[in-house]
Amino acid sequence: MRSEVSIGVITFYSAQRDEIFRQLAHHPSITIRDEESREWQITEEWRRTPSGIERLRIGTVDAFQGKEFDIVLLSVVRSNAIRLPADSRAGDLFDKAANRKYGHLRLSNRMNVAMSRQRSLLVVVGDRAMARGREAEEAVPALATFLKLCEGVHGLVR
Repeated sequence: MRSEVSIGVITFYSAQRDEIFRQLAHHPSITIRDEESREWQITEEWRRTPSGIERLRIGTVDAFQGKEFDIVLLSVVRSNAIRLPADSRAGDLFDKAANRKYGHLRLSNRMNVAMSRQRSLLVVVGDRAMARGREAEEAVPALATFLKLCEGVHGLVR
């Protein structure tokens, strides 16, 4: 019996989406690559639940606008040691460095979509250090707040 649980796998970058598909290609019952278009696809077996609900979607944040899944795996890809200016009031200098460090994670509309597509469970995978500390609190407050929430009674951090 096939599961009625729906799963979304969200990333901020198309290159990582393609890598996820490439890794799943080792399981040909889940994903295939169209020979003509070279586009990755979810197989029929995994595309819909028996009741017709979208069962599995793998894509960038934009592909999830207006969608919901029971379980969402969110890949927060960024990981680096770029230091930000000590004073966020440095204006443009701070913003430029923060954009280099955090990229799309600084866009509140993308973060909102990425972190609100789950019905039951959101699993975020990434470098915890990117969401911790003064720099994160100033540059990506939503991500820093989410980590604090997960470290409390409402979450689990491993």
